[in-house]
Amino acid sequence: MITDIYSLPLVTQVGDPLDETVERIVETIQFSVFCFTLPFYMFITYFMLDALQRGIDELSTPFFRLCITTAFIDTWTLLNNYLGAMFPKWGWGTKVYLFMDGYYAHTYLYFAWASGICQAMCVSLLATNRLSAIIFPQRHSRMWSSTRLRVAIAIQFLPGLIAGLATFFNETQLYRNTKNGLVPRFKSEIFIAVLFGIAGAFLATVCIYLIMAYCYLLFMLRKSSNAIKNTQFAKSRAVIKKKEVKLFIMSSITVTIQMSILILVIIYATSLLNFPLDKFYLFYNAISDLYAGINPYLLWIFSDSLRKHIYIRLGLKKKRKVPSSSVVTVN
Repeated sequence: MITDIYSLPLVTQVGDPLDETVERIVETIQFSVFCFTLPFYMFITYFMLDALQRGIDELSTPFFRLCITTAFIDTWTLLNNYLGAMFPKWGWGTKVYLFMDGYYAHTYLYFAWASGICQAMCVSLLATNRLSAIIFPQRHSRMWSSTRLRVAIAIQFLPGLIAGLATFFNETQLYRNTKNGLVPRFKSEIFIAVLFGIAGAFLATVCIYLIMAYCYLLFMLRKSSNAIKNTQFAKSRAVIKKKEVKLFIMSSITVTIQMSILILVIIYATSLLNFPLDKFYLFYNAISDLYAGINPYLLWIFSDSLRKHIYIRLGLKKKRKVPSSSVVTVN
């Protein structure tokens, strides 16, 4: 157990020092967004669980069940990022972290790497769910039956939790930054390089899959729209066009964030632009927060059914006994 923070080694500065003004601005914005996003995500998750418990068909689909488990992973990622990295970096609760010493460092680093993989698996499975609805419309419900859905949920968690165990094969060290905050890191630079190499390859695979999946979805929606172009079903064409626009916006946001993380990992792993570790983690943590916190906003914007359910439960809208239209994100 460490009792004196000044006994810890200082963080080694490689390359140009990080501009304190930029760091302060990025972290202030990041923390402000976190303070709003975390309760908002819990708010959205509560009503998704409420809809599931009440058996509302539109909100009890496999897609929404996967969204619920994704919400738990995203929330866990956000909390781990702040409890394990940001708060100790700012010098909050230093005595507690010093008391936990290596247990804290290993726990944070394990969940940091595990949650990144879990998030990528969640995004891939949600895309797969939408893709299977287009490719196998007649068998989609059977493909995502309760038993197979449990397997899908396990895939969201297990690969990340298992892969994260690799972090225990290297020693960790608590460092002291210039503001007397704590920074947990691995001791071996070679081990860090190997982890980043594996992470880069994995993220590249996920990005390629997401791009291909969403391009195919957009192609099929456009094909369906053109098929009824010269018919009297103008309303159906308008609905498909609306789905197409929503899917394009949602997929663009998802892929852009995933690509941003991949680019950061590649830049650091290949030492491009002489990118030091502190700068990498500043921007990586910000993008990671965005990645973990974007889903409640996407659900609120693109899911008419969820938004309607929340309004009804809050007493802001009366329940109408009429069939509601579905959108591509909630089937």
